[in-house]
Amino acid sequence: MKTLPSTTWPNSLWHASATPFEDVPPLRGNMSTDIAIIGAGYTGLSTALHLAESEIDSIVIDRHQPGWGCSGRNGGQVNPCWKVLPDTFGSGFSDSEKRAMIRTASSACDLLFDLVDFYGIDCQAIRPGYILGVIGKSGKDFVESWCQQWQVPETATKILNREQMASTLGSNHYDIGMLDRRGGSVQPLSYARGLARVCQSKGVSLFGNTPALGFERTGDRWRINTPNASITCNKLVMACNGYTDEAWPDLKKSIVPVASLISATQPLPTHLADKILPGRHAVSDIAGLPLYYRVDENNRLVFGGRGSWTGQEGRLDTRSIRSAAVRLFPELSQIGWEYDWGGYVAMTTHHRPMLMQIANNAWAGMGYNGRGVAMATMMGKQLSLVLQDRTPGLPVEELNSIPLHQFNKIGIACRMVSGYLSDRLVRRLKP
Repeated sequence: MKTLPSTTWPNSLWHASATPFEDVPPLRGNMSTDIAIIGAGYTGLSTALHLAESEIDSIVIDRHQPGWGCSGRNGGQVNPCWKVLPDTFGSGFSDSEKRAMIRTASSACDLLFDLVDFYGIDCQAIRPGYILGVIGKSGKDFVESWCQQWQVPETATKILNREQMASTLGSNHYDIGMLDRRGGSVQPLSYARGLARVCQSKGVSLFGNTPALGFERTGDRWRINTPNASITCNKLVMACNGYTDEAWPDLKKSIVPVASLISATQPLPTHLADKILPGRHAVSDIAGLPLYYRVDENNRLVFGGRGSWTGQEGRLDTRSIRSAAVRLFPELSQIGWEYDWGGYVAMTTHHRPMLMQIANNAWAGMGYNGRGVAMATMMGKQLSLVLQDRTPGLPVEELNSIPLHQFNKIGIACRMVSGYLSDRLVRRLKP
């Protein structure tokens, strides 16, 4: 019997406050199923749930436990659509495919909140809206183009001027902003555990501390090797996103994992809780180094952004994150910080998610570019459609590795330095 990997949870606010969930056991005996899913984050769990709704059995395994990866580490923002403009989708898609992509991405927030409501998932879900903050004319032009190209209904959005942004955020940092009423937030680990709990109630087999060590074809079926057993299946789904490992090397090379770090304050005193994000919107911006933040139900400011991280929990450096928070909200200089953690965001070269067929009867969904809460939930539904030989709302693409992928860390470092310098200029901040 081989030793299985242990699950060490990050020192995150989410792990400290998540709804309880009993660890799922490791796989000990060989199993056979129609569909096997690797990864028990939002993508894998949403896939299994949507299959179960159609009375299709599946098995889900994870190297750790449900929600251990970025599904339990992100900022909890439920953001509508994608960051990129539809006119950047490229010429490889037909007009009908582009329209379907817009409809599918635009419906992701509704899908998530509908699941939460229908299944009674306890995850502190609120839907006051999402705000994008921008600076300067280029930012204003982007917001206007984004609303137009994503065909956002006028009733769903509102452009906020400088004064409105200041009163809504409690910061005078931005020149203009966009409120999208479709967005909101959840406690991300509680949401992941809620999906897992629903899957269990529908008969889905979940196994933790069970890494997939390799894949091989046995006739027209797949065999997934794990430390102490194997799974034989007709169809295979890879749903590991930013935590995709060498078990499928070419898949790992199709995305670039980027560290995203988060700090959370102690509960804000009443006068600050009433001033900073009084409407409890989820906020992000598109300056040199993007930031994202919100206030949770216990009045803690949860503030995140890109950062440098080795992946080891004891080696987090969130000083730049905290400094950025104080620049936006100077009153935080007197407030203590209680939690620091990090996770890996899966970035793609074209900045949109990918639904891919990676081999015969094998698919993957990944690459959410920092918008994985809603988009990974949506991807699970799309994968379930493909697995049922139904037409998804996203195009099924081929697996393509990023050229010179081995140098991605150097590229990320260069972009972070460039982003830092740009940040100083765009935000008009002093060193």
